Amino acid sequence: MPALFDGETPVTDDLVRSLVDDQCPRWRHLPLRAMTTSGTEHITYRLGDELLVRIPRNADAETGLRKELDWLPRLHGRLPLDIPVVEHVGEPREDNPHAWSVNRWIEGEDVAGRVLAGDVPLAWADTLAETIAALRDVDLEALPPAEWPVGSRGGHLSERAEGLDDSDDAVSGPLDSSHIRHVVDDALAAGAPDDRRVLLHADLIPGNLVARGNHLVGLLDFGTLTTGYAATDLTPAWWVLDTTGRQRFRDLLDVDDVAWAWGRACAAIQGCFAHWIYAPRGHGLAPLGARAVAEVLEDWETAAHG
Repeated sequence: MPALFDGETPVTDDLVRSLVDDQCPRWRHLPLRAMTTSGTEHITYRLGDELLVRIPRNADAETGLRKELDWLPRLHGRLPLDIPVVEHVGEPREDNPHAWSVNRWIEGEDVAGRVLAGDVPLAWADTLAETIAALRDVDLEALPPAEWPVGSRGGHLSERAEGLDDSDDAVSGPLDSSHIRHVVDDALAAGAPDDRRVLLHADLIPGNLVARGNHLVGLLDFGTLTTGYAATDLTPAWWVLDTTGRQRFRDLLDVDDVAWAWGRACAAIQGCFAHWIYAPRGHGLAPLGARAVAEVLEDWETAAHG
């Protein structure tokens, strides 16, 4: 599969077949099929009809995978969506220096294509709100802080905004964030929302959601799991939902103006970076990031001018 960034471990069909045959001989007879998704951390292969192989692209992705191995069992049965069940943890070897996994397949489709097509059922707002509420209900205080998941998201909005003014990339060039700067500055000026630390998925974007028909049924990729400001996980209001769903989502979670402004700014920052990095690489996350920014700007204009 093609690399997105320098320093990735090369992954080929032959390598994945060899890993499965060597470490999971009971699945040697199952066909492998490379998948094209909007994910950026793992290269994925369908294994037969019921399994999914996930190969981390780099060491950071492997760190996220190991976090999943710790936390997925803690979350099974606690969310209104199916979450991955790990059937096998693969060992590193010389030609693939990272741990890898085989997960049970969650039947359905990731919702990226439907979101881009404007097909966003209102019921998704309910399920997303229920999922976020369930994550917030996890009692972190019952765990030693050393067991809390750690990630780069969830901190103060000013930390999320770092790099907006001076980021540069060899492929993408310098970042232009001028179109979202007012959204971020307004959110920072509004003050800080409730700072009680809660459990955050921190990547509630279309490619991590699975639907069957008009119902969301699955949530994928817990590698960004962390703790922090609850407003961080409001981002699907703009990354996934449309105007009608966004208002229902806000009402269900009873979000005040400050937290809403923070969530909107987080969605704008994530969308801006996603489009900037992945558009010149021809990756499927780019149009999703652009859509999220467009939804943010429309929502901000409505809030600012009525």
